[in-house]
Amino acid sequence: MPVRAVWLTTRGDAAGGQTRNDTRLAPLGAMTPAAELTTAPGVIPGGDPFELAATGPMTATLATGRAIVQGTIPQGAYPVAITAPEALVFADGDPANSRIDLVVLRIYDTAYDSSGQTLATVEIIPGTPGAAPTPPPTPAGALALYRVQVAAGLSAGSGGIDFPAATTDVRRYTTAVGGITPYSVGGAYRGQYRDTGTGLQRFTGTTWSGLAAEIIGWTKASLASGYGHNGNSNGDVRYRVIDLLGTRFVQWRGGMNVSYSRGAPRGEGKFLRSVLPSTARPTGLRTVPVACSASNSTILALKADFHTNGTAVLLSDPGDAPPWVSLNGVMYAL
Repeated sequence: MPVRAVWLTTRGDAAGGQTRNDTRLAPLGAMTPAAELTTAPGVIPGGDPFELAATGPMTATLATGRAIVQGTIPQGAYPVAITAPEALVFADGDPANSRIDLVVLRIYDTAYDSSGQTLATVEIIPGTPGAAPTPPPTPAGALALYRVQVAAGLSAGSGGIDFPAATTDVRRYTTAVGGITPYSVGGAYRGQYRDTGTGLQRFTGTTWSGLAAEIIGWTKASLASGYGHNGNSNGDVRYRVIDLLGTRFVQWRGGMNVSYSRGAPRGEGKFLRSVLPSTARPTGLRTVPVACSASNSTILALKADFHTNGTAVLLSDPGDAPPWVSLNGVMYAL
């Protein structure tokens, strides 16, 4: 049986009972708590668990994987494993309106749901056709994996479902207690961590607080005429945007060659050819010192202004014309 659940049946049940092999394959141990007696349901990460792959115009398979399905509080949580791909067959589309179907991993336990069944299974919950269709609610004792939109009049004869375009991945993930959960999950306890895809966050007990996230990776700046990269062999001028403990900063690095006109940096000191993107623009003027060459200068730093419109201006004292400046270590809050 390819869909297996642990702690669902006993060895003497007509359903076949839990085997030692079931127990080895299904996830066990203390998973992420949701409350005092409940577990955060979700897919166990590793590879691409429960991947949905098209096999025909109206058919697909659900790949192997492991998960936790939470029932009611008295029921507890069910560890589940799929050990062989499960075939899915989607019904033809409604003649007039599209619908959204829900692919779920579902537990039936007649001791609690009066279903008359005791098994773990994969199901397609059909949505209601409509001009603006919405997905059906996830049944009790089920874990939603995918939403698949079935357009009006769709069938194998009309070309079938465009699965990549019609499928929305709604898999949520869960890990062992204390583990770092990938993607966005609700906070369960103070000190919980999650990986948002760009950085780590810690749950304070009421909200998620960023630890370190890279919003924009190191990007080579486009310099205006009269300015050049790799000043004093410090490397290209680059910037990035990071999030530290909930506050965003811009970091700069590299060296910039500077030319002068009438004793001032060329182009009124505007050294960027194009403005910074909106996510890298400060909410107010940011003025920072930038180290400079001692050649042709009585000082060892110039001033750089970063404006809310995404421009940046280099300023020097009259008579000072250092041939390069260094932006290494320049950082300011947005």
